[in-house]
Amino acid sequence: MANKTVDEKNITAPEVAVENKTENADKRLVVELPRPYTFEGEEHNEIDLSGLDALTVQDAIKIQHDLFMERDVAAAVLCETTTSFACSIAAKASGQPVEFFKLMPRWGVKRVVSAVRAYLNVDADTENHVMRLKKAQNFEGKSYQEIDLSGIADLNSMNESEAENRLAREGFVVTENSGNYLYACVIASMATGLPEKFFTGLPLYEVLKLKNAVNDPHFFE
Repeated sequence: MANKTVDEKNITAPEVAVENKTENADKRLVVELPRPYTFEGEEHNEIDLSGLDALTVQDAIKIQHDLFMERDVAAAVLCETTTSFACSIAAKASGQPVEFFKLMPRWGVKRVVSAVRAYLNVDADTENHVMRLKKAQNFEGKSYQEIDLSGIADLNSMNESEAENRLAREGFVVTENSGNYLYACVIASMATGLPEKFFTGLPLYEVLKLKNAVNDPHFFE
């Protein structure tokens, strides 16, 4: 899936409206609905997804795991492209129950899915296996603006087996590891020496960049 540069606080897709809370406040990510949507007796004209900024890669891993346990076959293949993943992310970000999105008519849920996908599709910005983070991340007293993943090329089959067993211990049974977010974190940790929690703690919008960087086919040439 092609990546594009997207500012997570200023989605420019036509179906998503972004407005200010106050004159000087940060912008909210708001999905405006084309018509009122009633859920449990309450009418909704918009959905505030500003909570996306508080989510991390770990949230994506948990949602992917939950969908897998629910036997959501599509989510097990390419999770981020599915409606169920986008709705679960939106539920986490908005504080609404996932049923709020599951029962939403297609004229509304399509806008929600589009907003979540746009948020996740940040610029890949990875060159020579060095992944540049959109914002510097502080971890254990050190600031990181980029991550050198070149060590992935030197991992061996024992490392691969260890990563697969790590997924199995968490309840994943996947035939194609490249689509798994936890797998990306485990492999990145092995290659860099950084703890796994460094990668699971990255902002949500870094999850696809990390997954794609770890599975870059040039590693295997």
